[in-house]
Amino acid sequence: MAILRLPDELLLDTFGYLFLPPPSVPPSAEAKPHRPDGASLPNVCRRFHRLATPGLYTHLRFNFEESPSSATQLYRTLSEKPELRPHCRSLRLTLPDPDADLEEHMRNGGRLGEVSDATKEIMSMASEMMSWLENARDLFISGYFIHHKTHLATWALVRSAGVHMSKLENLSLGKQVFVERVCDLLVEMKQLRTLEIGIGVAVEDITPPAPEVVGSSSVTSISVDYLLAVPENLERLLLLPAALEHFAFRGMSPGAYWSWSLPRMIGAVEPHRDTLRTLQVASGRASGDDYNPHSLEDEVEDVDLSGFKELREITFVAAPV
Repeated sequence: MAILRLPDELLLDTFGYLFLPPPSVPPSAEAKPHRPDGASLPNVCRRFHRLATPGLYTHLRFNFEESPSSATQLYRTLSEKPELRPHCRSLRLTLPDPDADLEEHMRNGGRLGEVSDATKEIMSMASEMMSWLENARDLFISGYFIHHKTHLATWALVRSAGVHMSKLENLSLGKQVFVERVCDLLVEMKQLRTLEIGIGVAVEDITPPAPEVVGSSSVTSISVDYLLAVPENLERLLLLPAALEHFAFRGMSPGAYWSWSLPRMIGAVEPHRDTLRTLQVASGRASGDDYNPHSLEDEVEDVDLSGFKELREITFVAAPV
């Protein structure tokens, strides 16, 4: 075949289009199974196997919620072939609902409130993978971070990633996430550059950060898709980065509207007025909203951004984006 006469460089460029990562989705969205178009290339011939295998394992997706058998098979492949693990640069991990197999668990003699054996096995596999994929730079975890059965194990996964994935730069936490735990992560995971939170939840006020950890995080970009918390939670989170460059806030709980205002949001990013380059705020409030007499349109007039010398892009939206 003519394609076999092409040099390695051209073949790699051709294969690259087949191994593109899945389309970007917000942290709050459900991760779907992903099978690259070039999955069968390594089976064509030895040369294709040598060239295509790294690309095939660059972007890994484990969806234990919707495709547990496929995820388990991929786990076994990595277990049996450790030479494949260093190729991974991006890991998307979707954990199962701990209550999804509740009926079967009860039929097998389990008790209400226990974690099923199936869920325990999945959490064990996920934990093991954190120590395998040391070259990963991007980590997306869609899990049950606040579920009473598995929240400790889920947070342990993230912390394990911080320990083993020394090159990790971008972290996305989907579904509902305790904001106070995120503050702890920023203190511990010094190498992070980007943090995305699907739904930020707070069950209690965050303790003000100690002076020695204020400005200790290397994160330069924070995105919060939705917040179920009081303003103080976010304000204290934003004290941790040393130099925030990008900030996006895309919605809040209707019950929190009375606590929030655009001037207060600007005040939260005030510590980064010398470095902030892009700012996006979607309040979820339109003019005349019953939850708050002041709409975002009204509040824009009260905002002074003259002190933000590096600000290049500003977006204010009256509804979540």
